[in-house]
Amino acid sequence: MAALGCMVLSGCGTQHATTDQTPAGSAVSATTPLEAPSSDNDPETRLLGLMTRIMQGCAPDAPNDDDDVPKPEDLPGWEGSPTPRYGPGETPPGTPNAEGDTPVPLDDPASPKPNPDSTGPQPVKEVPLTGTEKCSGSEHAQRVSEAFKNTKTTGYQAMHKKLTSLDYPGSRIHRMPNHAGAPRARLDLRMMGSHLALEVTGTTSGVIVEAFGAPEAENVKVTDVKRKPKLDAPTS
Repeated sequence: MAALGCMVLSGCGTQHATTDQTPAGSAVSATTPLEAPSSDNDPETRLLGLMTRIMQGCAPDAPNDDDDVPKPEDLPGWEGSPTPRYGPGETPPGTPNAEGDTPVPLDDPASPKPNPDSTGPQPVKEVPLTGTEKCSGSEHAQRVSEAFKNTKTTGYQAMHKKLTSLDYPGSRIHRMPNHAGAPRARLDLRMMGSHLALEVTGTTSGVIVEAFGAPEAENVKVTDVKRKPKLDAPTS
């Protein structure tokens, strides 16, 4: 019995010793701050870091938090919430009644009827960029142009590979029809309500990069934005 007790105690001691020998990587992960990026291998995380650095360079005085943003009640003319247009016991607008019907206020505009002729994606016009977006677009365009400098872009696949190596996620790179035989792509840089996008066109000695604005709506693709023609045939 004493031998058996020693074996049990030895086994327990061995288990505790093994548990205490935590690999160094696990200890680092346990102490990693919650706000740290999930992984440097995530393309969207790398893009967010890149765009943040460029945006801060374009707007160095921009606040980093919402402490300086006034509250609605602090603004001039604030009169509080509007008085409801229904009395005690009446059903508020938008709430189903006992019969299951949802009343609609009389002064609310009628919902637009779907257009039966609209099928498939419709072209949309480009939108103007803000001052900060213009600055960011110029920085991104210069960055891409420098990376392609003195390099003949042989096709879309080569262009796509180069753009992904610059930390632009492949999911944000969209192929466009060739321009005068040269490969062309659009890069969707819209994030958190912004409008920035890039159009990259290959040349014999690099690329031409143009920044433009795309509507922030999620259902609008950058490939659907109709732009005014600005480029002639790509030259060297």
